Amino acid sequence: MVSLADDTIADLLEGKVKHKGSAVNRARARRIVSHAPEVMVKVSGNAKGADHVQAHLDYISRNGKLEIEDERGDVIEGKEAVRSLAKDWAQDGGKRRKNTRDTTNIVMSMPSGTDPRDVKAAARSFAKHQFGENYQYVMALHTDTDSPHIHLTVKNLGYDGHRLTVKNGDFQKWREVFAGELERLGVEAEATPRGTRGVIKKGISQAIKHMRDRGQTPEVDQAKIREIVQGFADEKAGKEPQPRPWEERIKERQTYVRKAWLTAAKDLIRSDSIEDQKLGKSIATFVKDMPPMKTERHELQEKVVQQLHQVQRPGDQGYDQEDER
Repeated sequence: MVSLADDTIADLLEGKVKHKGSAVNRARARRIVSHAPEVMVKVSGNAKGADHVQAHLDYISRNGKLEIEDERGDVIEGKEAVRSLAKDWAQDGGKRRKNTRDTTNIVMSMPSGTDPRDVKAAARSFAKHQFGENYQYVMALHTDTDSPHIHLTVKNLGYDGHRLTVKNGDFQKWREVFAGELERLGVEAEATPRGTRGVIKKGISQAIKHMRDRGQTPEVDQAKIREIVQGFADEKAGKEPQPRPWEERIKERQTYVRKAWLTAAKDLIRSDSIEDQKLGKSIATFVKDMPPMKTERHELQEKVVQQLHQVQRPGDQGYDQEDER
């Protein structure tokens, strides 16, 4: 028995899985270090007002060309049927203010290679479990990208008259439920928090990604560049740098995560079990291959430093923000 490794792995594997015992913890640790497919669940936005709701339903149904499915399992096809649904939702909007969020728009996906039918079946079970008792919703399967994904649109006004509220902790819970539904279908899936996998950088929005792909510099990037350049100017002028406590907390958390994984690896390698020894070595490799402890701002700062150094060299053309896309 390797009790220390069990405790360490249980601490790393956040969520209800960690309470199921060391055997499950080992099994989940194996899936994580072998890079099992990770589910993605995110709120892509909200629709506000009848026109916005209609536009969103038009989008997920591709103007009625794709079928959408509601909470009863009924299929809605055709542009007019989709428009009729949007009208029904708008008429039953309850008391609302101008900026009231009428829908919560959720995207659920799995990596390339996953059968789209399994993604849809798992999303259907997830939606029924999570929203079916009190909320109306529709879902549409999209296969026009490498990752099959579901657009799930939930009408925020529930049957009980209360509006849906999404809290920060809900996303991880939703990921775990979705992964569990996929596993029930025999599809390997994980819902590991980014930090547990050593990932620091957050995902970027599709809007920012598309801008960068088009060779444009989003305002958020420009603001970061201005901040970094100003920081260098302040440093040169002898001013104290602005404290960034959140970055210190990220570093502390990641130091703990990596140390905990390595502690588990060390204890497993010492085990008499061949399987434990193999898992320990896999964990050590997993930690070795983790990305550096750098935020997106850190990486951008390195690029800016390189550009500033080039500016100081004779014959250089100067710093160009366009290179920071």
